[in-house]
Amino acid sequence: MTQQHATDATAIPPEAWDEEAFASYRAALRAFVARRVRDPHEVEDLVQEACARLMTSAQQRTLEAPQAYLFRIAANLIADRHRRAMPTVPLAEEHHPAVYPDQEERRRAADVRAALTAALAELSPRVREVFVLRRFDERHTGEIARELGISPRMVQKHLTTATLHLYRRLGHLMDRGA
Repeated sequence: MTQQHATDATAIPPEAWDEEAFASYRAALRAFVARRVRDPHEVEDLVQEACARLMTSAQQRTLEAPQAYLFRIAANLIADRHRRAMPTVPLAEEHHPAVYPDQEERRRAADVRAALTAALAELSPRVREVFVLRRFDERHTGEIARELGISPRMVQKHLTTATLHLYRRLGHLMDRGA
């Protein structure tokens, strides 16, 4: 989630939500989705689905940051569609020698580590450094920004770039339970 969307901190109780409550968010949401999805019909479908999910959530509880929540819903919907669109390769029906579960788990973990290492190597050095500091060293955005001499917003952009790249390269491993 970017800093821009996280700044919406107005809490709106469920009873105050209606179609007009988030009408001001639609144009920004449509532009956000359109930058990530090529098909204009799919853009409209995603905007509608995100708004419907927001309405459902808003009826159940007070939303502290409705615009940020709406954009997070849309980002998740986009990620789900991209994952579903990825081709799957059917496994050939062959007879293989018995593999013990712990052996298989070690092999799968090694495969995932190798794929992650390769995918990280494809990132620019700065994007990789920001990602490693945040995800592996568990450093905070502000701390990373100060250390690297960049803005927190740039840290978020680098994290988004890295995450999208890793999902594209490694998303197929999540479907197999790896």
